[in-house]
Amino acid sequence: MAVSSTEQGSAVQTVNGRAAAMRDALRLLTVEEAGRRNRRTIDGVLIAFGALVLGLAAVAAANAPAQDEQVGKAIVTVLGWAEGLWRGIFIVTVGYAVLVVVDVFWRRRFKLARDLALALVLVIGAGMALGWAVESDWTPFREHLLARWGFPELRLAAAVAVLVVAGPELVRPARRLAAALGLLAALSVVALGAALPSAAFGALSLGLAVGALIRLTFGTAAGVPPTAHIRGELAALGVEVATLKPAADQKVGYATYVGTDAGGKPLRTLVLGRDAQDTQRLARRWRQLAYRDPPRSVAIGRLQQVEHEALATLMAAQAGVRVPEVVTAALGPEGDALIVTRLPDVTPLENANGADVPDSLLDELWGQAATLHGAGISHGRLNLRNVMVVDGAPVLSDFSAATLGAPASALDIDVAELLVACTVLVGPDRALRAACRGKGIPAIASALPYLERAALTPHLRDLARQHDVELKSLRAAAAESTDEKLPELAQIHRVRPRDFLFTALIALAAYLLISKLAKIGFGTIAEELRHSDLVWVVVALLLAQLSYVPQAIAFRGAVPTPLPLLPCVILESALKFLNLTVPASAGSIAASVRFLQRLGAKTGEAFASTAVIGLADTILQIALVLVLLPFVHVQLDTRQIGDAIPPGRFIVLIAIVLVVVIGAVLAIPALRRKVLPGIRSALSSLWAIARNRRKLLELFGGSLGKELLFALTLGAACLAYGVHLSLAQLLIVNVISSTLASLVPVPGGIGAAEAAISAGLVAMGVEETTAFAIALTHRLCTYYLPPIWGYASLHWLQRKGYV
Repeated sequence: MAVSSTEQGSAVQTVNGRAAAMRDALRLLTVEEAGRRNRRTIDGVLIAFGALVLGLAAVAAANAPAQDEQVGKAIVTVLGWAEGLWRGIFIVTVGYAVLVVVDVFWRRRFKLARDLALALVLVIGAGMALGWAVESDWTPFREHLLARWGFPELRLAAAVAVLVVAGPELVRPARRLAAALGLLAALSVVALGAALPSAAFGALSLGLAVGALIRLTFGTAAGVPPTAHIRGELAALGVEVATLKPAADQKVGYATYVGTDAGGKPLRTLVLGRDAQDTQRLARRWRQLAYRDPPRSVAIGRLQQVEHEALATLMAAQAGVRVPEVVTAALGPEGDALIVTRLPDVTPLENANGADVPDSLLDELWGQAATLHGAGISHGRLNLRNVMVVDGAPVLSDFSAATLGAPASALDIDVAELLVACTVLVGPDRALRAACRGKGIPAIASALPYLERAALTPHLRDLARQHDVELKSLRAAAAESTDEKLPELAQIHRVRPRDFLFTALIALAAYLLISKLAKIGFGTIAEELRHSDLVWVVVALLLAQLSYVPQAIAFRGAVPTPLPLLPCVILESALKFLNLTVPASAGSIAASVRFLQRLGAKTGEAFASTAVIGLADTILQIALVLVLLPFVHVQLDTRQIGDAIPPGRFIVLIAIVLVVVIGAVLAIPALRRKVLPGIRSALSSLWAIARNRRKLLELFGGSLGKELLFALTLGAACLAYGVHLSLAQLLIVNVISSTLASLVPVPGGIGAAEAAISAGLVAMGVEETTAFAIALTHRLCTYYLPPIWGYASLHWLQRKGYV
């Protein structure tokens, strides 16, 4: 039977189609596209997490080899029966990583090949260094594939690093297989006896950290899906595109695609996948933690984020600001959130030549900013990277960080951001003249306190440093242009990374000092902690959290304005977080004042409340000591004080110092102006409260309840170690130790509080090592653990508008 040429051609096409489908099914790597690389904040977190786990694994391998070996033997006993399965998983994992490397080189993906080569070099170098540090073995390589290679397990670490680096560019089934194989391989090497648990954990963390470091350094396709995938998402949303490609300029936090629709009109698509959502969430959380600027009105979910950006863009357009037209903002069928706007693929104004930018364009740009702020909208990232010139006029884009109904400080930060961006482009003189013409001198003067690095977005901060923009000089020039005195900088930072380092160093110094003075080391302390009764530790933790209620009652009694109890209780929890990160009481005072102002209290009352509570606590503590001290037997070793200063003369010396300090305050006008108004305000507020029986009862009753609960917390901690003290003894120790710790200007009295509690317990007859273990347990319940839920409390107060 004859076959027509048409049928033959159809058969050939069918065969070719099936062959192409088979090739795609066997394909490991996605199609390479220009622009599919971006950096993600989450990779920085993975580096830190991997380094932390790697360090803990190294410590376990070096200091507890016997326990490590016992755990490994237990796993072999439980899982070793499936030796063939585990051997197959391990070999397949290593072979799969090798196959990925070969495929990368075969397809000539040179950038990815460079990343993989660097990752392998780093893994081998770090592994050899760790092997020398932990096991004194520079070359842990062995001939047999399943032999024990030491710490960390280099074969597993190399395979994990390869799969982490190449993972974002693998097709979805291959990527899921890589994730499963990595975890199973870690279990398999332990079950086979080819590695100890510490070596397996160290290998996983080393591979993860090195892979994340490479991705953060050179960028990654994670969070930038293939164009074909985005085409399908847009088609499902009813947006037909003629052309589409990843944008050349990708921003951290989401993927950007540019193209045209079926009618030839320009389209710009922003995509938030799960990776992009995690990146933006981490950036927001860090900003809330580290900075004091107003919270951004951005929702958490991906869909809510793009809907917020679309709403802010539409409201800006309604106010008369030139912004892109919004086509759609929705969730695609694959779970990606997309916002599509009509914006041509043009380079941002930031990349223009400053000499070619006319003053009229700058004036119009500042006029657009004035219109935007007149509508009460803060852009959040008002720099020239988000300004496009279309038809000779500026268009503001990217409202993802916009704040609707923004406070004045947010608008001032916008002005400072735009002023620095214009200075980078055209210099300070032209930038200031255009700002004064377009936005107005009062707006520029109001933004002067925010002309600092902390107020700028990270992108503009780096750009200003690259172009040698001196912010101090710019601030002085702006003050001169507005005929204003140079103001003090706004306090933007709440906490810096160096504050965490400072706190850690204080804790280390405190431990070394206390252990030196008490002649006890970590071994004896750990031995005491090991024998504690966990039930009483849990009781102590619960009692410490109950103290928030009387503290909130005392806080209510410190101001005449009526306050709801629940927000006050949550505020006391949030202050635990602030006191951990901010030295002295600056953070708690600022939060308390802001809280009271939001609830209608007068500014004077708000500032005096802290002094009122402090004065009430002092009065109550003195009364408790005077009443209870005659009934408490104290064992003081005066030999530790020394014979040079007898107790009587020592008391006289303290009295003389107090008299000198009070005399200096009264005699020196500068000190008098700073100290006396606060004391006078506190005494005035206390007198007003003293005339109100209910407020007086709340103030002193809450303070007494707080002291009792802290004493009971200390008592529960004592019972955890078999120490029995009376309530009077507990109150004396707690009051005196808290007073001494408050005199040390470090966050939370770290070190001083532990030393004071230990000394107080020793004076009550408790053995030194036990006393220090009790002090650590008490501080764990009252200071070190509460900031964990204190951060959640602070976030709740911010979300509800209380701070």
